[in-house]
Amino acid sequence: MRAEPQNPTHRGSGWPRLAVARQGDPAGVLRAALTRRSFVARPFANSLGRFAMCSIATCLILATLGNAPTAAQQSETHRLLAETLDLTQSPAASLQLQIWSDKLPEIAAKRRQLQDTVPSLHLKLIAEVFTTSFKDGDRTIIVSSLNEDCASSQVAPNEGDCPARVAEVRNGKLRILKNLSEFPVSALRGEAGYDASTNKNTQYMTLLTFNPTSQQITTKIVYGGETGERAPIDLK
Repeated sequence: MRAEPQNPTHRGSGWPRLAVARQGDPAGVLRAALTRRSFVARPFANSLGRFAMCSIATCLILATLGNAPTAAQQSETHRLLAETLDLTQSPAASLQLQIWSDKLPEIAAKRRQLQDTVPSLHLKLIAEVFTTSFKDGDRTIIVSSLNEDCASSQVAPNEGDCPARVAEVRNGKLRILKNLSEFPVSALRGEAGYDASTNKNTQYMTLLTFNPTSQQITTKIVYGGETGERAPIDLK
């Protein structure tokens, strides 16, 4: 009697034997098929769960990074620029006029007197400052040097030690932080005084660097293309 050949079964695979199909049991075939699909679907569902957990963890990491503190504010370097002040204007018209409000009436009086003495001069009621500003959190720091009573030498005629002030503006209010009797300014005078040509010249200029961490302003003088550093201004 010849034995019927049997189809091999994969051990531990969960696949039903084909011999069951030969027994004419449709319900058995259906149960076997359903069992097979369920077996495959469970690890797939578990994979989805693990993927979802990884996705949530990734979102948490990204959210944490998004809430991380920003880097500390970096130091900035700005050049002092010449600016002309109109002494006929109200101090409310300019922060520079407000910074020097106690000195400008005296300057205006001197110019009027000189104009009366020498009418041919045709002097304008103006003053000149060299200024720049820095942003520091919720305040603005302004450095202003007044071109008045400056001390210079024949050795370095394009550099002078002039009165200067460091002020802050916070919530619209101006406050003087420092009064400096001698502040170095390097600038080359133009045809109309210290003007736009002065601000374009890179051989003679004053560079200020504000460090928000140390709250210091460092001064560098460029004279004839050569650079020298002065003592820092401490704002603490």
